[in-house]
Amino acid sequence: MTLLRLRLAAAAALLSTSALATSAWAQSFNDKKPISYSVDGATATGYFKVVAETINAIVREAYPGTDATYKPGSPAGGILNLSNGKSEFTFTGGGPEIEFALEGKAPFKESLKGKFSFMMTMHDELVVHAMMTKEFADRAGVRSYDDIVAKKPAMRLGVNTTGNLQSTYGMYLLHFGAYGIGDPELAKWGVTLFRGNTNEGLAQMRDGKIDMLVNGAFLPTAEVIDINRGRPLLWVEGNEEKMKSAVGKYGYRVVKLEKGGYPFVERDTFMTVNWNAGLVGNHVSEETVYKFLKAITDAKDKVQKVHPSLAKFSAETIARNPTQLPLHPGALRFYKEAGVIK
Repeated sequence: MTLLRLRLAAAAALLSTSALATSAWAQSFNDKKPISYSVDGATATGYFKVVAETINAIVREAYPGTDATYKPGSPAGGILNLSNGKSEFTFTGGGPEIEFALEGKAPFKESLKGKFSFMMTMHDELVVHAMMTKEFADRAGVRSYDDIVAKKPAMRLGVNTTGNLQSTYGMYLLHFGAYGIGDPELAKWGVTLFRGNTNEGLAQMRDGKIDMLVNGAFLPTAEVIDINRGRPLLWVEGNEEKMKSAVGKYGYRVVKLEKGGYPFVERDTFMTVNWNAGLVGNHVSEETVYKFLKAITDAKDKVQKVHPSLAKFSAETIARNPTQLPLHPGALRFYKEAGVIK
């Protein structure tokens, strides 16, 4: 065989191998073999547990024999467990948690850059609720953040726990931070912080133990409406320009809350809206992530019915990446095949 023929034969073999590899790449995950993963980063009860358990059931149905478990924890703790290989997914990734993990800021002891990736946007619907009792608002003569900053009233302020970075840095400190105000300044005013999760904050407001609450909830929240019946509330009006200057860091939204959005919203105002991301440890296989995303998007009608915040759930909406993180290879592959990213 001449040298030319040898080269042609080698080229043909290379092309054949490449074609087979491309075909295998496209088909290798198209099966019903089970996968295994755990979901970390949320409390033992509540919204994210319901979402995770429902999604896990969908994936088990798609791939019989799948081992999908829910592990209660915290958003920051979930990211840590992804990074050290103790868990695979978290659905509670927020802007501050991701920022602190990448920078190695407390509670993280070192940077976790390169140890976890973006998989999907869970939702972009978590509304920061800033509410006062009407009794306090009337007594202090305040209706808005501008009023509060100008008059600096002493008050009892309900916020989330320090371990919940999104609710701390992405909500009340974000709002006050737009005016250059943090915990030290609030303390000088005589503001006392009452810390607890969302349910605890709502209970404190119901019982009259706090004057103002800043925490996240979906709109509308039935319990907020119920509290207003027994203890009249007032929405703390937001300054659109100030809020927009603050949310850019995390890619959160500022939207108009129209008069009557709650019975106690007296006129159109502005509010901030947070997203939560589904994150994945970089130790997780491409196949696991690909098949997970395929299962839940194939059953998007079921996912959309889990909670109103997921009403827009689809391959297109979850592919939007608001984080600083790269896409996991399995997610990149799935979204490309689904035609929602190039």
